[in-house]
Amino acid sequence: MKIKFFKPKSEILQKYIEGYYFLTNTKADLPIEYYTFPNNYSIVSIIEDSEVLFSENIAVIKEKKGHPLNSDLICHYKKPIKLRYEGNINEITFYFKPLGLNAFLEKSLCHYTNDFFANFIPFDDYKEIFVVIMKENDLDKKIELIESYWLSKLKEFQHPFLHQIIEDLKDTQRDYSISDLAKKYSITRQNLTKHFESNLCKSPSDFKKIQRFREALKSQINSKSKNNLTELSYDMLFYDQSHLIKDFKSLTGLTPKKFFKNLSPQEDGQINWLFV
Repeated sequence: MKIKFFKPKSEILQKYIEGYYFLTNTKADLPIEYYTFPNNYSIVSIIEDSEVLFSENIAVIKEKKGHPLNSDLICHYKKPIKLRYEGNINEITFYFKPLGLNAFLEKSLCHYTNDFFANFIPFDDYKEIFVVIMKENDLDKKIELIESYWLSKLKEFQHPFLHQIIEDLKDTQRDYSISDLAKKYSITRQNLTKHFESNLCKSPSDFKKIQRFREALKSQINSKSKNNLTELSYDMLFYDQSHLIKDFKSLTGLTPKKFFKNLSPQEDGQINWLFV
């Protein structure tokens, strides 16, 4: 399996897309299995000549000619997902920032989702364009086609408070409760939850929990001298070490110690999987 991660070249797209990666797998490779973990990104995966078989928190991606394009949206899982790749696979996966994908869509994000992976064909010309993109072998040309296409679909997304609340929840210097945020923006908790579930496909509490987990993960990967769990708990605004361990086990199925020991960061920590 080969993976190459890119940040958008377009300064406009950088506002909405964290990055995207190209993944290739060949028949010569053994079947590859890994776990991926909850994220606050909206993730769009496009795979050529394959079928994707789903069961509870498991996806098997198999080479299958005659299936020119699979496109799936993943944005509201709260448990690890195990993925298995078999055969020749050609994939592009996009990481859209929170509310980033919304800026390209006609309807709210929840319209395009279901309980697990959701078949994602948002535009009339989407399949046609990405079939061409997937077959392009020149990397620079491929990136140019990708970014030009997303720029052509940009509509912007305005909301009276969600963008500000997301920035508050990403602030590692202050631990806002959901009640604090509702009060700050003069809305009810019920209304706040409704807007989160419609536009982010998760509750404010789940967003906060996943954001704190991801910040702890990034801190450990980027730290030259790894923090102990007590320091990590303090730095990432967990209540205490027990709270950190509880959240990690909920989101990864593992204790923090075992999780970090077995994690396999890819592309300078832009992709964080656990291979099995």
